Amino acid sequence: MSGPDLRDAPRILTEVLRQATSLLQSEMRLARAEIGENLSRAGSGLVFYALALVLSIAGLNALATAGIAWLETHGLTLVEAAGGMGGGLLVLALICVLIARKRINARVLTPRRSLNNVKRDLETLQEVRRG
Repeated sequence: MSGPDLRDAPRILTEVLRQATSLLQSEMRLARAEIGENLSRAGSGLVFYALALVLSIAGLNALATAGIAWLETHGLTLVEAAGGMGGGLLVLALICVLIARKRINARVLTPRRSLNNVKRDLETLQEVRRG
């Protein structure tokens, strides 16, 4: 029974290194694509934060108007109308903040698929090295 031909070792090692390099480059391309997708989602989350800011300003303006109207007139109808409008806008702003918070967080932005693939590849390379 003859053992492996050691003259083939450099060629085999070179091929393994070439394939490992190619695999890691592919995983890096995949990670970049996944991060791009996640940043796009984060961008839409930022739009909702901006919308929440605009609605909050409008809501606070309406509430201030309601306070001024109340002080000037002591009539409840104008105050109720302005207060209702301001309160409604603030509720909409809160909804936008909650949507934005869901879309922007570290867990959502992490390229999990790519990290799992790299982890599997490293485990495979360790198995080959041990075997």
